Amino acid sequence: MEQVNNGENGVIGVCRRKKNDKDPVVFYTDHLVMKGQTVKYTDVDTISLYAYTMKSGILFANFSGFIKFKLRDGKKLNWKIGGLSFVGLGSIKLKRELFGDMYEACLSTVISTRAAEYLTQINNGGTITIGNISVNANTISGKAGLKKTEVPVTQVGGADLSSCNVCIYGTDMQRTVVNPVPSKIDNAVCLIPIMRTLAARNTAQPQ
Repeated sequence: MEQVNNGENGVIGVCRRKKNDKDPVVFYTDHLVMKGQTVKYTDVDTISLYAYTMKSGILFANFSGFIKFKLRDGKKLNWKIGGLSFVGLGSIKLKRELFGDMYEACLSTVISTRAAEYLTQINNGGTITIGNISVNANTISGKAGLKKTEVPVTQVGGADLSSCNVCIYGTDMQRTVVNPVPSKIDNAVCLIPIMRTLAARNTAQPQ
């Protein structure tokens, strides 16, 4: 993401799909502008994303990625990016980097905003369910392999995106405690800031 500091206008970054993109996504402190539409982060109901590379032999490769938003009023916004490579030459490397920039920008703004709503539910004693994962203030419920499992929140070290799956790790940040959740599932990526917040509370508690 291109870092921007324009003072009073509140712009915090710009994400492009190509170097000379004339219609980039512009991120502000409380909203983004995409395809001419202004979207408040609090108006986004679901977020999903996916990226993949398809290879044909050793010569040709195709990269494609998307990030989708569904607003509370039912409207949808899609951001897509793609590139080709032949014998190692092409735009795939750049397109992957631009997709990564867009993901990181969304993670620190719209995804974190939506995740904060889930955290409020958890803090108020509720249980949230995203995909096949359920979370409350004490436990995470899901599957490990084919078996159902419940993991104490105190055994969670955080979460991250890996190969377009949301992985929830134990305190060693090496071993996943439940099966990964595909990031194309609605709000699966919200589990990342949720788990990071819960893990931070664990480390903040006196031993």
